Amino acid sequence: MNRKKWYRRILCMVLFVSLIYTGYYAYHSIERNMPEKIHVISSEDIEAVDFDFPGCTNEMTRNEFGEYSISMKLFGILPIKDIAIEVIDESQVLICGFPVGIYIETEGVLVVGTADIETKNGTMAKPAYSILQPGDYLLEANGEKLDEKEELIDIIEESNGDEMILTIKRNDVVSKVKVSPVMASDGEYKLGIWVKDDAQGIGTLTYITSNGSFGALGHGVSDVDTGCLMESNGGSLYEAEIITVIKGESGTPGGLSGIIRYSEESKLGTIKENEAQGIFGACDSALMEKGYGEVMDIALKQDIKKGEAYIRCAVDGEIKDYEIEITKVNAGASGTKANRGLEIKVVDEELLSITNGIVQGMSGSPIIQNGKLIGAVTHVLVNDPARGYGIFIEEMLEH
Repeated sequence: MNRKKWYRRILCMVLFVSLIYTGYYAYHSIERNMPEKIHVISSEDIEAVDFDFPGCTNEMTRNEFGEYSISMKLFGILPIKDIAIEVIDESQVLICGFPVGIYIETEGVLVVGTADIETKNGTMAKPAYSILQPGDYLLEANGEKLDEKEELIDIIEESNGDEMILTIKRNDVVSKVKVSPVMASDGEYKLGIWVKDDAQGIGTLTYITSNGSFGALGHGVSDVDTGCLMESNGGSLYEAEIITVIKGESGTPGGLSGIIRYSEESKLGTIKENEAQGIFGACDSALMEKGYGEVMDIALKQDIKKGEAYIRCAVDGEIKDYEIEITKVNAGASGTKANRGLEIKVVDEELLSITNGIVQGMSGSPIIQNGKLIGAVTHVLVNDPARGYGIFIEEMLEH
């Protein structure tokens, strides 16, 4: 075999392998971008649902249990995914877009880190090292229930250095551990841990349903030190007023700063859940009587298009709609990425002049397209405050 034929054969083999790899990558890229499920509103005809995806055909199927799904095939030949169809009841909600004060009560006391302790005799000790971890929740100490970190401090001091039994919750698993406090150089007994109990801040109320339930933020409240979703033991919504706006800059997210009125008279609702899709709970009568917002139809992910849309928020004290552009619809976003289903860009000159785009505190701002509620703002791109993400409204309603 001469050299020219040899080179030609190698070239053909490289081309063949490249085609196989490209096809494999394209197939799995399409599969990843398809949702595991889509929703329909209970009042709609399920069999009339159509889900389009470039280069694919779809076929409605129904199993023996009466469950519907859509079978997607690439070019009408190669099976890619069966997309489940689930029904949601809400077709209309009262959309809000105004700031609220959020107070989350944690289940137990959250460990945010461990530390060295200089003991009374001048040595260094790590009593909790390898026993407790950031993200652990301390539920009990020596059989006593913990609600506040001050309670833990008192029990440690009363131990006189004797071994303690802590009931902890780690990754949803409850267990007991033993740890012995040491006397620090200041004469107090310590475990060498940093802890916190409750969390508070300002966010945006997204919607209220016909039965008086609310959804806000579009993402859960996480601890800033551990990054873990905070285990909620309840909480409350309160009236809030925006005082100043810190503009976002590349590399530094901005934020809304304001006053939260922590009083019974200013309480707006009770927080029942802190989930990846947002915070949820029940409105108090005071919130329902205020008559905020307007009733609006919702639109599902299969109805959302790239292009013009609006976000509703109150960064300057007045609820307004500001124009944005939907740059990408990630229909396959789910799980921990569910709150990144929409990629958006702020194009409204007035909002850009106030905030430079999306800032902390705007999370939960309703996203509206063609007169329908399609989602809520969740995150900002740190290196470009004009760009960010949003969650599909169906993800919040289904949480």
